[in-house]
Amino acid sequence: MKQVHSDIALVSLLKGTTNERNRALKFVYGSNRARLVAMVVANNGSEDEAEDIFQETIIAFYENVIRGVFKGDSAIGTYLYSIARFKWLNQIKKDKVRKSHNIADNQKARIQENALTKYIRNERQEKIQEVLALLGESCKNLLIATIYHNQTMREIVANFNYSNEQVARNKKYKCLNTLRKLLETRPALLKILNPHE
Repeated sequence: MKQVHSDIALVSLLKGTTNERNRALKFVYGSNRARLVAMVVANNGSEDEAEDIFQETIIAFYENVIRGVFKGDSAIGTYLYSIARFKWLNQIKKDKVRKSHNIADNQKARIQENALTKYIRNERQEKIQEVLALLGESCKNLLIATIYHNQTMREIVANFNYSNEQVARNKKYKCLNTLRKLLETRPALLKILNPHE
């Protein structure tokens, strides 16, 4: 196969028969691929991205030749380089915009999720408070102090004016038994306390 070196001849062949066009494209492809792929890779592109940019560049070049946009004012290699560079810069901008949108979307989703989680937690706590209120004020306060605030029996004695720790333990035991019986007669309350079961 005869090799073509002149840009004018290449443009002429690209506008010619299918066989001539294929021969010219093969030459353009082979003589410019390595340099354009290297340019993309050198500017933080992957090999796959570089190949995609190169393919798009060749297509754009061919279309510009057919439409008469490329008139041969610059060398084909220079023209291809400028197309590839422009396409890669656009790709970088798109990736940055997409990334910033993804970050914003993720932050928005986290805020919504946090708000929903907080709402569910608050609603569940209100329901738990309602259940505990059925036990009476002293049992409710004692169980909240021991279960939610992890207060020791010594702290319970001091805060609730029990005579000693054993009296506080007995009171807690009675409150838990009352709660257990309450839950046995009202199974819907158990779902409030254990929503995942």
